[in-house]
Amino acid sequence: MITCRTIRYRLHPHTQEKAVKLHGLAEACRQSWNHFVGKLRDDYRFYGECNPRFFNTGKLFVIWRKHYATWLQDYSMAIVRYSLKPIETAYKQFYAGRGGLPKFKGQYDHVPSFPLAQGLFKLTGSSLHIQRIGQVGLVGNNPYPDNPVSGTIKYECGHWYAYIVHEVQLSDQPRPIKAVGIDRNVRQIACSDGEVYLLEEDEKLAARKRRYQRMMSRRQKGDRKQGIKPSNRYLKAKELHAKTQQKIVQQRTDWCHKVSKEIASKYNLVYMEDLNTQGMTASAKGTQDKPGKNVKQKAGLNKSILKSGWGKLEQCLSYKSNVIKVPAPYTSQRCHECGHTEKDNRKTQSEFICLSCGYSGNADQNAALNILALGNGAAARGGGAVSRPVKRETDTAGCISVRNYRI
Repeated sequence: MITCRTIRYRLHPHTQEKAVKLHGLAEACRQSWNHFVGKLRDDYRFYGECNPRFFNTGKLFVIWRKHYATWLQDYSMAIVRYSLKPIETAYKQFYAGRGGLPKFKGQYDHVPSFPLAQGLFKLTGSSLHIQRIGQVGLVGNNPYPDNPVSGTIKYECGHWYAYIVHEVQLSDQPRPIKAVGIDRNVRQIACSDGEVYLLEEDEKLAARKRRYQRMMSRRQKGDRKQGIKPSNRYLKAKELHAKTQQKIVQQRTDWCHKVSKEIASKYNLVYMEDLNTQGMTASAKGTQDKPGKNVKQKAGLNKSILKSGWGKLEQCLSYKSNVIKVPAPYTSQRCHECGHTEKDNRKTQSEFICLSCGYSGNADQNAALNILALGNGAAARGGGAVSRPVKRETDTAGCISVRNYRI
């Protein structure tokens, strides 16, 4: 079986001329995008319909580039034209009711980038050849793929990065099924085998991020509608804040990859709760007529949930192992020994004492065992939730091992 993987490399233009061309190519893609997004919006507003197909947009782009935007002839026509392809996908989702119209890309709030389709670039070892730019160097810890499919070049926090998508051949040999249940909590996950993985935040980076946020709040942000540009001091603080946020995200991503690799090396079937993270982290402010309650506490909880990397961990596990989601309600209140479900069973955040059978243990560990039992029970019955967990694996509630991954 063949699948695709993405590897991130640091890109080195080597010369000032190539660095200027990279910025110019990204700006050409941005202005071309804004031009055709605006044209299609006008057509939709005046005629009630438009033709967002990439075949039609590509033909109009060739005419526009030749007769009007002649400065685009300094850059690769194929790359700039290919950057318009997502417009067709966005309109398909808009017509299906799953999103809005494509948005314009601003000059200051947009990450400069451009796509690389198959045939528009050539990867030879640590050297990447881009049309009309030439050879640029790649540096990274991962090996360089021999069969790249596509890619994206982005300018992030003062440096260029290349995201290369390549094909990977997976083993077709069947493995014996070994399943595990995972309970996700704030800054930690608990497995049904007794492992608990902790995520510790770097307090220095968090304090530095807050300091840069205060700097940004005191400087002129600018207003696009009124034609006011942001000050240079604001843009400098914004870049410092972005670099700090990038380090925090990279540390969290590294933690997710390490934990998911360790779990996938032992289990090829992972059961997780079907959590609606977007709904769980919704704001509690309410409206002016009906203001919310405990708004400050809810905002702090929302930040903690988003910093826990639930979605990234699930994404990392999804391509390293098989992930199956089970219903989330009452997994933290149900006793995995007798199936008794009651809110008072969970005394504290970490303590679980069943009021029916007297079982006591770690609350997250008990929830992970319930998730494993729900998954095994649903798999044995062809899907669906069960009212009482079905124990199919050895109880390891008394053996809790905490793995502390400091970032």
